[in-house]
Amino acid sequence: MRSSKFIAALTLALLQHANALNGAIQNQWDLLAQMGLNPNDKPVEEYSAKVASSKSVKSASGGDMSASLAADPGFIDSEYVELPLDHFGSGAGNFRNRYWVNTKSYKLGGPVFIYDVGEANANTSSQFRLRNETSFFKQIVDEFNGIGIVWEHRFYGDSSPVTISIDTPAEAFRFLTSEQALADVDRFAKQFSRKEINATLTPDQTPWVFIGGSYPGMRAAFMRNLYPDTIFASWASSAPVEARVDQTYYFEPVWRGMNAKGFGNCTRDIQAAVRYIDGVMDKDKHATAKLKEQFLGPGAANSSNAGFADALTLIAARWQSYGVEGDIYGLRQFCDWIETDLANGKTAPKEGWAPSKGAKWVVDRWSTYPNFVTMVNDYFELECSGHANKTGGKCILDGAFKDPSTISWTWQYCTEWGFFQAANIGPHQLISKYNSIQHQRDICHLQFPNATAPLFPELPNTQNTNKVLGGWSIRPSNTYWSNGEFDPWRLNSPASDLDFAPKVEITQDIPKCGVSTGKNKLFGMVLRDAEHCFDFRTTGVTVPDGLKSQELFKKALKKWLPCYQPTKGVAKRWNA
Repeated sequence: MRSSKFIAALTLALLQHANALNGAIQNQWDLLAQMGLNPNDKPVEEYSAKVASSKSVKSASGGDMSASLAADPGFIDSEYVELPLDHFGSGAGNFRNRYWVNTKSYKLGGPVFIYDVGEANANTSSQFRLRNETSFFKQIVDEFNGIGIVWEHRFYGDSSPVTISIDTPAEAFRFLTSEQALADVDRFAKQFSRKEINATLTPDQTPWVFIGGSYPGMRAAFMRNLYPDTIFASWASSAPVEARVDQTYYFEPVWRGMNAKGFGNCTRDIQAAVRYIDGVMDKDKHATAKLKEQFLGPGAANSSNAGFADALTLIAARWQSYGVEGDIYGLRQFCDWIETDLANGKTAPKEGWAPSKGAKWVVDRWSTYPNFVTMVNDYFELECSGHANKTGGKCILDGAFKDPSTISWTWQYCTEWGFFQAANIGPHQLISKYNSIQHQRDICHLQFPNATAPLFPELPNTQNTNKVLGGWSIRPSNTYWSNGEFDPWRLNSPASDLDFAPKVEITQDIPKCGVSTGKNKLFGMVLRDAEHCFDFRTTGVTVPDGLKSQELFKKALKKWLPCYQPTKGVAKRWNA
């Protein structure tokens, strides 16, 4: 099987499920970025000539991926384990949870590595993580002569006890909770075995290592904290473990990062434009209707102001996965368009165009960006005509999500996590004020209109989530935390620099096996000039600290694994 065909097939599978701006699609973009691909199926290196804003960012894929599958074990079939829907009660019945296993590198005494896919269908990720030599997870499994498992989260992909659609009743999601999903892994690990391996592979005889980034990174930390007898060590990359309703600070690192990478003029013009648009929407309904149609074409006038604000927010949607890159929908190409005056070819000064040409000029320039309407149509499954001079199709920006993974994740963040990424009103504002906390709350109740408390709270019950799972105060032993300098999700991690966050000393000194750093220290790393899960990639847009982070985790494992002790009998110990 040729590598290019393999990668293309994986990309197609992802793109077929990418239809809304949400956590599920961000998961898919993160995977594509780790595969060295842009979301349009083109290798990142095709854009590398433009990656000049930061010396530390580089394209590392090298063009030909034909060598990346030299050790490809071939297609890996999915397997299923039957688990209880309710681990903390009885009578709810069981469901089948899907997973994939690669044992090709295993040697007696090797650990079991489990990679958690989180809030997405795991089918595509499983093949890449376990088969492709550019997968950092496969590299670690191979180096430690371990077993690799890719795990699908309950209520995603083929691990759902119900068929999920826009019409699925709220009651069907009763057992979609973080606690239940963590208990799934514990139950699975305690019964795991392989016919082809003559060894006991359960956690009482074999060390288990949990690896995840983003929401799966949260799960990595929680598993080690709540189930230390099951998970021996964890890597929690870009893990926003603190649940919060108000996440208006999400766009602060975007502002800082864009300025650090040389796009300060663009940030100032985006700010001027959204403030101008907000002013129009505040005062003049007729002008607002014309403005919406100026951007999106006939029919857009009927969208709410908040829905239009969502569309404007899309320009920053790929920041966490690609920084300023990300093909035709990335910030680089958008900023190149905004900051270039076609009349004379001049580039905007550092303060942007708004001070000299006026905010309306920037708004008009933005509205003619060729990729904007296509971006909106792709993300929201619409048919806005834009500047095509034809009768508008479906162009209402206020519908509920239809993608099953998106629906499941919406349930999770609307009940437990919050993460309402509303406008960061203030000096670094990048998105419309109409993308408000209230609007984010309304999205939840639009998706589940008949859901009622206590099953579906008025606002996410983040206080209870942090009480049960520990939030950013947890410091489990044998756990490595990594974050990107400009990753918006770092602000919900123990490495947060928010004023009200715990103040910790981040250290690269590896703690002793089984010993917590204590609340004032954090074993980990903040990757310079990086965004979300940048240490999970070996190709595409990478940063030097990504490799350093991988090496630090492996160094820690080599220190921790020899102290693993089976809880019964005698097992062969891992040797470096």
